[in-house]
Amino acid sequence: MNAIKASFAISLLAVSLAAIYLLFPSGALKENPSSQATTGLSASASVSVSTLASPTIDIQHSEAIKSATKLLGNPLERSSNLRAIYYQFKDSQDPIERHTAYRAWSACFPTFIAAAGQSVTVEELTSSLPVNSPNRAARIEAYRNLQGRCKAYSDMPREETLRLTAEQQEAANSGRILSPGDTAAKQLTDGNQEAALKIVYNILASKDAFAINSLKDFVQQYLVLQVDAQMLTSSERPDLRAMAFSLAACELGLECGPGSLSALQLCTSIAQCSGTVGERYLQALPNQADRERLHAETRRVLDAIHSGDFKRLGL
Repeated sequence: MNAIKASFAISLLAVSLAAIYLLFPSGALKENPSSQATTGLSASASVSVSTLASPTIDIQHSEAIKSATKLLGNPLERSSNLRAIYYQFKDSQDPIERHTAYRAWSACFPTFIAAAGQSVTVEELTSSLPVNSPNRAARIEAYRNLQGRCKAYSDMPREETLRLTAEQQEAANSGRILSPGDTAAKQLTDGNQEAALKIVYNILASKDAFAINSLKDFVQQYLVLQVDAQMLTSSERPDLRAMAFSLAACELGLECGPGSLSALQLCTSIAQCSGTVGERYLQALPNQADRERLHAETRRVLDAIHSGDFKRLGL
């Protein structure tokens, strides 16, 4: 039993670190020593874009992106049964829908159900939180909420759990579960900047909140390359610009309320447990200057989307 707990703790720590990096790149956040003991963010963070196979999706003709927020993003954020979302989309022919299934899976595995199929209790997940740590009670409650959303997975036979875990990992490694933004990031990694930007412009032109939110990793990657190449000034903040895409997505209609999946995951992972997703991003920044700049960057993103002038975003 001790060996199982030790193995689980190591796995949990690794997922937590990957998840925090995904949501908050380049050290833009306040350091939270206790956050390494928790997890709960989308495990898509564990899939390196640079290792994915070339995307097979044509972003211009994907049926999913036309109403991705309504059909995929918001149902996922609001779902009380993530297993139902997973089974609805796991065998889809559309990589964006398969990506949604993967998020519904990875929100629960291995946080609440370990790789070998054994359930993990909230008490085990939160036992390492210091008694007087900030928002401890709120984080425990967020874990309970997430556990409830994952409960439907708990009656899966061990053999099915192992099989589906292997299937999801293989799908991730082969690039069959790409979000809209992942397709652009993969093209950029492969050196196809023109193709990458074409995908990005199509996503921005769609004004779909779910798809726009998925661009945050691409934006970070692209702007860092532009600064390094001295195409943009060193005063640019790729980390805040990328974060602004998520805040803009909230304003464009993505479910970002206190009870959303993303809000709960922010609470469990970095102890930001008050308000909407956007408010939690802002609270996590280290100083008022960064918060004011993030507000300005968010307005800049929204203005560019509404005007169609995407060049003003440095893209």
